Amino acid sequence: MFILRSTSPRRIQILTDLGFLFQVAPANIDESQKKDEPALQYLERMVHSKLGINGDPNNLYLAADTIVVFENEILHKPVDLEDSVRILKTLSGKKHSVFSGAGLQIGSKVDFFYEETVIEFKDWNEVEIRDYILRCQPFDKAGSYGIQDTNGPVATKLGSYTNVMGFPLRSFLARSSTWLPYWEGSFMRRG
Repeated sequence: MFILRSTSPRRIQILTDLGFLFQVAPANIDESQKKDEPALQYLERMVHSKLGINGDPNNLYLAADTIVVFENEILHKPVDLEDSVRILKTLSGKKHSVFSGAGLQIGSKVDFFYEETVIEFKDWNEVEIRDYILRCQPFDKAGSYGIQDTNGPVATKLGSYTNVMGFPLRSFLARSSTWLPYWEGSFMRRG
């Protein structure tokens, strides 16, 4: 059985669009960042924590996490409206990186991978920022924005769109030949 360890609507949609059949079984973990923990080390730790260590060896597990990094600092999901304004003001008119990491696990075998996308924001004033927040409610998103939001803050991107949505799709597909035997029966039957 193929099990997604996330309730992210964007990850669920991406896997559904690919034709996978899977169960959603989220991992409830502490997502606090350790003092002085580097961004990519945090990302890998979150993915491994979501996978857990006691999975059924007959199941294939997939976990993922996304972080927004500006000047070596992770900009987590906003805690409230004012935090969202602060984050978007910080990124306004500047470039930052979005890293999405994922892990595939069966038994004790774990494969961690990630992608980076560089995003440049429009140079927005506070009125534009608050309007966006009220329209799009980006409180469940790292960096307080969604690349898919209409009239959002993203001016340009260098890298994968799906990576910014929360899933390193290119790296996932590149590993398909290694993991394909475990996906047997996980595809939808169409027709």
